[in-house]
Amino acid sequence: MLARGKPFQAALCRFAGGHSRHAAKWQPTGFQRRSYAQRLDEDDSVLETEWKRQLMSWKTLGLFTIPVIAFGLGTWQAQRLKWKMELLDDVNDRMHRPPIPLPLRVSASEIARNEFRRVLVHGVFDHAAEVLVGPRAMEGEPGFIVVTPLVREDGSRVLVNRGWIRRELKDPKSRPESQLDEPVTVVAFVRRAPRDNAFTPTSDPQSSEWFSIDVPRMAARANAQEVLLDAIHPESATSVLHDARYGIPIGTPLQVDIRNNHLQYMITWYGLGVFTSAMLIYSLRKPLTAAARIRRMRDRAGRFL
Repeated sequence: MLARGKPFQAALCRFAGGHSRHAAKWQPTGFQRRSYAQRLDEDDSVLETEWKRQLMSWKTLGLFTIPVIAFGLGTWQAQRLKWKMELLDDVNDRMHRPPIPLPLRVSASEIARNEFRRVLVHGVFDHAAEVLVGPRAMEGEPGFIVVTPLVREDGSRVLVNRGWIRRELKDPKSRPESQLDEPVTVVAFVRRAPRDNAFTPTSDPQSSEWFSIDVPRMAARANAQEVLLDAIHPESATSVLHDARYGIPIGTPLQVDIRNNHLQYMITWYGLGVFTSAMLIYSLRKPLTAAARIRRMRDRAGRFL
């Protein structure tokens, strides 16, 4: 007769040898003697070791550099934004000052100090030394920029960017109204020599192919000072249509639009820094203990019961 209170051992005995009185009694192993809590603690120890190893890995270090670089670039763009706003205020102040006569001799430091300052210059255009820079598009229409030396009263020369003409009027004979030999007074902005980018082809003065306004080479070719002036065009839609039709160069508008995208760049980099930081924190969060996972599973199960 089976002893009362040992139904599990009795079942094992029946499985091993039926109801034989000589069947061996079941004995739990060492692993089975350990409590459930001990096994959970061992699982937690393994998870914590793996988590610490992940924190010290090269992968984590690489992921950590992404938000650091993003926040660094965002801060740099914030500094650039401050600098650009101060520059725009300074340029706007220069542009709205009354125009002054351009000195006969202008140094590079004076050009840098007075860039975008309106000046008055009097002389006669040397159309024989005219240079076409391009192609350049204006509102989707191809054309060229006309740069012509202006001979002043003392015989000195300066380069004047007269403006844009249509491609069909490339030949000076097709635009006689722009080839006048009379003395003129030009209102223009003082400009520094523009910089070429990596995609701009190299100009070839020998074949009269100019892809950018190369002030030093143009000045040497025309025996002029290294001074570039952007002629200001009257702000009138009627005059623009008339000049475009007859090949009179369309100059720079009175209000120059200087690009300022630093605010967008700053928001982009800071946003990327916040996003990658959140992803890094989420991926490196400390794993839950076994007891916490069990409680979570019970809570979720309780919602559906």
